[in-house]
Amino acid sequence: MSEPKEVQPRWEGLVFVCRKCMKRAGAEELRSTLKEELGRGVRVVRGSCLKLCPKGRVTVVVGSGEGMRCLLVDPEEDADSLVRAVSRALGRPSE
Repeated sequence: MSEPKEVQPRWEGLVFVCRKCMKRAGAEELRSTLKEELGRGVRVVRGSCLKLCPKGRVTVVVGSGEGMRCLLVDPEEDADSLVRAVSRALGRPSE
């Protein structure tokens, strides 16, 4: 069983925007506005619900620098090794 490989991303930050929140708040243009204003060094991605569901607002998660880890995983590997690697990346104790 191999461990996921950690790599240094080419971008300085990651912004995750909830697709469901954007739709509910009528803010579908928010992702493109962020991409345009933040520039090429920041990845802005739209994703599924984070179960925070603020009324009239949009959930946005931001990661950068040491607080961000980028792992390359083999989808054929055992899920347990991936869970352990992600837990370590999040600073949780490994079991």
